[in-house]
Amino acid sequence: MSSVASRDLRNHTADVLRTVAGGTAVTVTVNGSPVAEIRPIRSGRPRFLTKADLVEIVARHQADAGLTSELQHLAGETTDDLDPM
Repeated sequence: MSSVASRDLRNHTADVLRTVAGGTAVTVTVNGSPVAEIRPIRSGRPRFLTKADLVEIVARHQADAGLTSELQHLAGETTDDLDPM
């Protein structure tokens, strides 16, 4: 993934869009802080990811590590005692 300052995006829109059309996601920054991503539109075929991209996606969408134990504590060992709807 590459990044571009908002001013450069304004001044070089066609170049940035060519980069995106080539399959690269671009992060737009304002004063050095990321504010948006421009990504290619997925086609009907599967998209192949690099290992680094896959690791980033999994890390970003991973559930809280303590969630499982909290749910087990709240639900108990069975749900037999719950009233059917």
